[in-house]
Amino acid sequence: MKNQSDFTVELSRTAFFFDFDGTLAEIAPDPSGVEVDPRIVEALGALWRNSGGALAIVSGRTVDDLDRFLSPLKLPASGVHGLEMRDAEGEYRRADYDGGEMERLTCAVASFAEQHSGLLSEVKPGSVALHYRQRPDLHQACADLAGRLAAELPGVSLMRGKMVFELRLGGRTKADAVAQFMAMRPFAGRQPVFVGDDVTDEDAFREVEGSGGYGIKIGAGRTAARFRAADQGAFATWLCHIAAISACEKASLLSGGQIERAEPDGGIGRSGRSAATSGAP
Repeated sequence: MKNQSDFTVELSRTAFFFDFDGTLAEIAPDPSGVEVDPRIVEALGALWRNSGGALAIVSGRTVDDLDRFLSPLKLPASGVHGLEMRDAEGEYRRADYDGGEMERLTCAVASFAEQHSGLLSEVKPGSVALHYRQRPDLHQACADLAGRLAAELPGVSLMRGKMVFELRLGGRTKADAVAQFMAMRPFAGRQPVFVGDDVTDEDAFREVEGSGGYGIKIGAGRTAARFRAADQGAFATWLCHIAAISACEKASLLSGGQIERAEPDGGIGRSGRSAATSGAP
């Protein structure tokens, strides 16, 4: 078994990627109502500087949303699960998608949400999300609608998240976003670390683990990530610790006791602590 010294990172040689909801911010019933702890914003800014700019947010949110919640920071970011991207130079690009299929998705999901109180339709570039956090009793009805639309529209892929079904166009994933960043400066040639909390992050975990990096999952559940934080609070403490390290200093991912090896059964590693999710079912 490897010891703690085997899992060291050096900021000047590491590329950091973070999911947003459930990772940098606690999950809220309404996506527009999330709040980011000021210490998270401060730590991200410090880590971005100390890592030489090799830090990006990779989220299902739009890039504009990320800027609003993380203000005054304007970090490299990928939005809508890889459909949008802003690189380290500030250049923005967006993958193409079928406008006709997008219109059909938007109308169908909005109509369904209007017929069922408590459901929320969230429209993003190339994606429509159906949130049912306030109506868990409608899980199967939402699943049926999402499955039918994905089957009817060939350009649509269905993603299941925490109390949300997201119908996406463009064929992009978070793994694609990470790979694209890793081909660019200042990320290229570094060891990638990706932190996320949901099944929507698993492709990115596989991408970084397959590239010699590390995945860190927040909360319980089976995962391709090698490491785990018990909850969003434990991750926040770890982030603040890593952000305080100087650029050329080496540190273990396991230092401070907030991050542990992920166990095959989906639990937490050596301490035996419960792995509660960050406010999400």
